[in-house]
Amino acid sequence: MPTQLMPGERSIALVRQHWSVLAGHVLGAIVVIVVALILNAKLPDKVGSLSITTVKTVVVLVLVIGSVLWAGLRILRWRFATYHLTDRRIVMEGGILSRTAETIPLDRIQNTVIHRPLGDRLIGAGDIEIESAGRDGVEVLHRIPKAEAFYNELLTAMNAPPAASATPRPAGL
Repeated sequence: MPTQLMPGERSIALVRQHWSVLAGHVLGAIVVIVVALILNAKLPDKVGSLSITTVKTVVVLVLVIGSVLWAGLRILRWRFATYHLTDRRIVMEGGILSRTAETIPLDRIQNTVIHRPLGDRLIGAGDIEIESAGRDGVEVLHRIPKAEAFYNELLTAMNAPPAASATPRPAGL
């Protein structure tokens, strides 16, 4: 669900976290599935005179389905989380069934910092910290793709003159 823009507001950039945030979750699910299938193949079908084939099958199915659901949930959370920069504010939205939107007006931002460790620089990503008036602590936009471009657009939007209001004010007021 895209951000609803206010009258006269202009969209500058709409991004989500870099796809690499999913790598660990997807890799973890693949490892669990492979281990479950290997254990299913290597474990014996009988313990003494008792057949455990059904138990093995149920355990493997639970592990495979659980891994797929877990990775799928992480992918959906990534897909529905966005950072939207407009000429007036930054809107951070997230959630699958229950949506959350948090807004930081650009005129309230006091300080911004970009962090790009070596691993993030290699993939073209970075974290942007935003400190704003009236908030406790710092809001962090995690692993933004093309972080320097987004950061420069943010600085440009912050330093741009305020947009003209939609209704002109009478002279002398």
